[in-house]
Parts: sequence; structure tokens; C-alpha cells
Amino acid sequence: MPLLGHLPGLARGRAAFLRTLRECGDVVEMRLGRRPFYVLNAPEAIHDVLVAQSGKFSKGMLFDQVRPYIGNGLASSDGPFHLRQRRAMQSAFHRERVARYSKTFVEVAGDRVGDWPEGGMAMGREVRDLAVAMLVPALFPFAEGARTRRIVEDPGARVSHDLELLVRGVLRATILPPPLAVVPTPGRRRFPASAAALRRLAEQAVRQARSSPEGHGVLALMLAHEGGMSDEEACDEVLTLLVAGVETTATTLSWALYALARNPRMADRMHDEARTAEPGVVTPAALPYTARFVHEVLRLYQPLWFMGRRALETVRVGRYEIPRGAEVIYSAATLHRDPAFFPQPLRFDPDRWLTRPEKSLPRGAYLPLGAGNRRCIGDGFAWAEMLAVLSAVTTRWHLRPAPGHRARAVADAQIHPDALPMSVTARAAG
Repeated sequence: MPLLGHLPGLARGRAAFLRTLRECGDVVEMRLGRRPFYVLNAPEAIHDVLVAQSGKFSKGMLFDQVRPYIGNGLASSDGPFHLRQRRAMQSAFHRERVARYSKTFVEVAGDRVGDWPEGGMAMGREVRDLAVAMLVPALFPFAEGARTRRIVEDPGARVSHDLELLVRGVLRATILPPPLAVVPTPGRRRFPASAAALRRLAEQAVRQARSSPEGHGVLALMLAHEGGMSDEEACDEVLTLLVAGVETTATTLSWALYALARNPRMADRMHDEARTAEPGVVTPAALPYTARFVHEVLRLYQPLWFMGRRALETVRVGRYEIPRGAEVIYSAATLHRDPAFFPQPLRFDPDRWLTRPEKSLPRGAYLPLGAGNRRCIGDGFAWAEMLAVLSAVTTRWHLRPAPGHRARAVADAQIHPDALPMSVTARAAG
């Protein structure tokens, strides 16, 4: 359509539409309104943009929309400033630090999951609140037992709600033509208010961290780095960590629990593994089957339906020339279902990773947490959270889908299950 371009097809089914483009070539041009976008379908092309020629690309349009609300944090910054911020945060996500946070994740997950009632549960909201509950003490352990902890934890449900509105509003502003993106719908009026509420939360946390220099959480380590951060920069990073640490983790865990409920034999294997593992240790080495299960969740239920970059100069990617200023996007969600790399791609099979481990795949074929200098800085952090929750659930509960319910994938800001009503029953002791 001349004015809307491919927007109607994208609106009917975002991930499904991007899957159809995989049949059209390694690099495909599409238009949203009058704006051209170049869709990368081949792993080689994606690796070229994300790794080999990453210096020729900036974050692009999606993060132009994010920046006014969460600032210039690690996810949205570019160039030397991004490198400086990443170095300032690196020590907070070192393996030894993650091992320390893991103890908190195990404790929080055990307490929350142990309090579940038997019977029917709305699991989607519970998982989101659990992601907030695990992230808060890792970010702000200085607040233990203090008023600041209540400031951060008491509005946990509101934080979750505000994050959901913020991310959805940003996505809408990205894919719609500018005249439609600014229509003052109720949702668009709400999400700036949610962004403002989250920033006030971040500002309170930074002020408390400044007054507690002995703190050892992520925020305190960021502020203590040589060269330091301004309060505004620290607030931007807190907001970035909240968006990344809650939204993506909660969506992935929602799919993981859905897969558990549909595959009771896999749940039994994870139960046996968790019971024989060293108590409190939640690493892929200690829980190899559970780790393969998470790999398969990240493959089949990749939460991010697209990511993008912007060409800073004219760039040749394979046989194709990407003009300066062009928006480039790729979809890990569609890439991970390509039968060329993943036989029987719609089959959920954690043991596929035994016969073809991640390292044996072509570069760019499996991107659960990004690649290159933009790979998620908190990947070990996220893995520890997910392993802690899955161990807590499988050692205590049997999950079953609610009768007659089958989750439907909904592609809003992320590809999430539309609802997760489940039946929860206690496992027999012993």
C-alpha cells in the first residue's frame, strides 16, 4: 500500500510476517509507511552487522524512541560513551558477583514459590512480580531492612505495570508512521506517566546508594567505578536494568513454566536434577538438563520479535549495499525456527543441544542474548535467575495447563503468552 507500506501485514501478525520474509532472500527491503527497513535473514548477514562491522552501525530507531524515557543507558547509548558505561558496569556482572547474587535469587525464588497456593493460579502476573522481587535486592542490597527497600519493593506491582506500559508505548512509536504514532490514545497518555514514575524510583535509589558507600549491589558497584557516574547517568542505567531485568526475564520465565506444564516428564527430570545438585548452586554446569531446557525456551520462545540498527555510513553486507542512515532489523524469533539450523524447529526438545551444541551452529544462527559488543551484559545474571526459579518450582510443584487452555503467542513489545492459567499441585515429599 503506497502510504502504509507493509504495515498492514505487520499489524496482522508481527512475527508471522517477518517469517514470510525469510523466503525472500538474505536481505529484504520492506517499508513501514514511507520509511524503508532492511530485514536481515541470513546468519552471516546478522553476524556481519552485529559483530564484524558493528562500528558502522548505531542502535537505530527503536532506541531513539526509548531514549527520552529511560535515558542514555547501556541499551540505548553508542560509541565511546557506551564503552565507558559498559566498563563501569562490567565488575558488577563478573562471575564471582553473579555467584553472590545467585544466593539471593535462590532464597527469593524459594520463598515466593513456596508460598504458592494449591489450585488455580494466574501465572503470568506471578512471574512478573517474582522477576521484580529477585532483581531488587541484587540492585539495591543496601536497602535491606530500611525505608529504601520499602520504597523499591512495596510498589513492585506498580513497577511491573509501569514497565509493561512503557515498553509497549515505545514499540508503538517505533513501528507506526509518525502521524499515527502521536495520536493521543489512552495508552499513549498513560505510558509517559509510567516512565516518570519509574524515573522517580531510580532517583530515590541513586540518592540512597550515594549515602551508603559500603553497598555491594549492582548500583553501588557502578557508582564506585573509577571515574564514577553522575546521578543522571546512574538513573539511566537503573532504568535500563529494570526494563531488561524484568520484562525479558519475566517473559522468558512465563514461556518456561508453560513448557514445564505441557511436558511433565521434562519437569520430572529437572526435579531429580535439582534435588541431587549442590544446594544453592544454580549454574549450567550444576544443572545441565535444566540449562538445556532454558536454551530450548530461548530458541523456540525467543521474547524479542525484532531488534535493529542504523547504518552510520554506506555498508556492504554480503552482496547487498545498505545506504547510510538506513534502518536494519533482524528477528531472532524467526531465525531460531529455521529448519536449516534446527531440525523439526517447532518441536520442543532440550536434548537437541546434546547433538548440536550452540558452538557448532553458524555464527549468527542463535542469538538468545545478542552478540558482539552489544551482547547482554547481564547474561550470567539472567541465567542464574531462571535456573533458580525453575529449580524452586520443579522441587515443589507439579504444573498443569488449565483445562482447555493453550497459550497463544502475542507480539506486543515482546512475544509473550496471552495468559497463563495453571493448576498447581504439590509434589510428594521424598
